[in-house]
Amino acid sequence: MMNRSLLGVILCCVPLLGCDPDRHKKCEWYLVPEPDHRELVKDGWVSLCARNYTNNKQRCFLQAKLGYAEKVYGTPFRFTTLKLDEKTFPRKVISIKACKPQD
Repeated sequence: MMNRSLLGVILCCVPLLGCDPDRHKKCEWYLVPEPDHRELVKDGWVSLCARNYTNNKQRCFLQAKLGYAEKVYGTPFRFTTLKLDEKTFPRKVISIKACKPQD
């Protein structure tokens, strides 16, 4: 009886493994300025956060050159396409892949 109960719990949890609870694969992330961290970046760079307004998740301590930040401001992307230079702090945004929210 104990084995059946354990098997039932395991089978119920299997579908959860394929989920995306933080919505990283959804086209609903945006790079937005983060003024609270502006002292961490050099002149010509902008402090940023990747924000998802649907689930109120964010990843901050990012930076990008001013021109790139202006170019991608308001552009939705999937968090999984965010490319960062992990050797810097704040992390330098290398690129994002734009998408359409209905995708």
